[in-house]
Amino acid sequence: MEHSPSWQTRRPDDGVRGWVLAGGGVLVFLGLLAWLGAEVQDSGRDPFGVVAVLVTMFLLGVAAGVWHAQRAHRRTWHTMHSVLAAGDRLLGDHSGMRLPPARSSEFAPLVDLINRFAAMRDAAAAVLDDRDAQIAALERLGGLFYCELDASGRFTRIESPDGSSEPLVAVLLGRTRWDGGGTWLGRSIDAAVTGTRGAGGWRAVRDAPELRTARMELVWVQPLANGRQAWLHEVTEPRFDAAGAFVGWRGVLRNAAEPLAAGRHALNLAGAMRVATQPTLLIEAVGPRPGWRVLWINAAACALFGRSERELLATDPVELFAPGDADVAERVGAALRIAQGMRCSPRILDRYAVTHEVSLRLDPIPALDGMPLLAALSLDRLPAEAAHLRAERARIDRMLDAQQTRIRDLELAARELESFSASVSHDLRAPLRVVDGFARLLKEDFGHTFDRVAHDHVNRIVSAASRMNRMIDALLRLARVSSEPIESERVDLSGLARQIVEELQSQDPERSALIEIEPDLTASGDRVLLRILLENLLSNAWKYTSRSPRAEIAFRARHEAACTVFVVSDNGAGFDMRFADRLFRVFQRLHSAGEFPGTGVGLATAARIVRRHGGRIWADSAPGTGARFQFTLDEAGGRT
Repeated sequence: MEHSPSWQTRRPDDGVRGWVLAGGGVLVFLGLLAWLGAEVQDSGRDPFGVVAVLVTMFLLGVAAGVWHAQRAHRRTWHTMHSVLAAGDRLLGDHSGMRLPPARSSEFAPLVDLINRFAAMRDAAAAVLDDRDAQIAALERLGGLFYCELDASGRFTRIESPDGSSEPLVAVLLGRTRWDGGGTWLGRSIDAAVTGTRGAGGWRAVRDAPELRTARMELVWVQPLANGRQAWLHEVTEPRFDAAGAFVGWRGVLRNAAEPLAAGRHALNLAGAMRVATQPTLLIEAVGPRPGWRVLWINAAACALFGRSERELLATDPVELFAPGDADVAERVGAALRIAQGMRCSPRILDRYAVTHEVSLRLDPIPALDGMPLLAALSLDRLPAEAAHLRAERARIDRMLDAQQTRIRDLELAARELESFSASVSHDLRAPLRVVDGFARLLKEDFGHTFDRVAHDHVNRIVSAASRMNRMIDALLRLARVSSEPIESERVDLSGLARQIVEELQSQDPERSALIEIEPDLTASGDRVLLRILLENLLSNAWKYTSRSPRAEIAFRARHEAACTVFVVSDNGAGFDMRFADRLFRVFQRLHSAGEFPGTGVGLATAARIVRRHGGRIWADSAPGTGARFQFTLDEAGGRT
């Protein structure tokens, strides 16, 4: 049932009652007048006295009714005047206005209604004033401008409470963002900071149909008339008319210079931490065991653990430590919960199950109330590496001491060997000369009395003594090669080879051989030792091609990546590669003295000279096809 308004059930007004009373009095007077007329006529009394009495009574009744109605009219007028004045004040700006109680009960509901409406108006005004104060504070402190755009994207309204929007109004009002020279930065502050603005630029904003029905966020740079730039963060929503048709956007513009600068600073800081040489993890306190998890990790830490950032973020912190140090994760969580730093030296485990000893440092980061506790977890391998380096240095020092001792022993042995060589040269040559001399005397003085067998014995003695003398000379030369200092210079190897070949040919002029020497072959080394090296190799080639019908000997070189390889080749007797390891040993020969004479010291001497020059020597051959002796000099210094 609907509530009936109070004025539909109120009683008649006092003024109406007055007029009713006056009318009722008239009717009563007329009735009395009719009654008195009848009485006068019947009784024969004077009618004028009676009429006078009646008229007087009538006039008194009418006067009473009129007075009562006039009084009620004055009360009604006073109430109506109060109502009209209250309405006038209500339409103005008079907060706290209230009407006094109505003198007439008929106006009481209207006065009550007006008072309630005034209270509601005051409450609404207070809310609006509070909202205005909030908006003004936001605009002052947050750099907010209210803006409206039409359906084509032109700014139709840009306002701020302090008038600071005037520079933007001058360049944007009536124009679009792209017409005003604005530069698109992205759909959000994060996108603008990181440079992920997306493709399409303003065209993507202008042509995107979803922006007509959804909230839009843009970050852009607007050049101003004074030559400066405004960094703007725009947040707008679509506007619709009463019929529901799209008419544009409305929203706010905010000064984005500080957020962009702060974001860029944070990005640069994160980038610097990411490429920092010290492994660092950003961790956050959480509920489950061990009480923390990894939020972020830099490249140095990824390299230390041998895992990618995604793998480390998904890894249980306990698994980052070696099995014997798993409790360190619990200790880190306990320290983080009370925002306390800590240091320790645990062993961590990389993806290949290799342990690394590190120095761990936990530095809590101050957090806001209600926010999770954060900390920087730094891992430093320097202390462990320093200890390892100290141990290595101690080991190297011991090795150097042993090396120095060995060098002194070798120097002493070299001096003893030199002394021994001189002693051997003197002590062996003396009896050898005696043997050789007496054998020759026997042959000269008594040779005519010897038979064939005796002559053969004496000849064998003389030949052996001569061979022994040559062996002593070879040993002395080998000793000098091993002990004499090297005087390095640029040596013309081609010239030395030609001299040696000419000497060989002069010793056996009846031999013919095809000899090829590559011109302009040079190397850095000791001239005397390099000549001995080439003498041994070319003499061998000359000797082992003596039975070849067409002897061929060559001295060439080829250039490889790191050095020059010199080659002495021939087409002589060759040798079996199964015995190649014996070639460069002292007194080791692959052919008998009856086939090819020699002492077995020449190639050993050549190998020692090559080694003293920092090179290598090797050979390849096959029986009956000749041999190729190859050597390098000063490989550590590059090409020679």
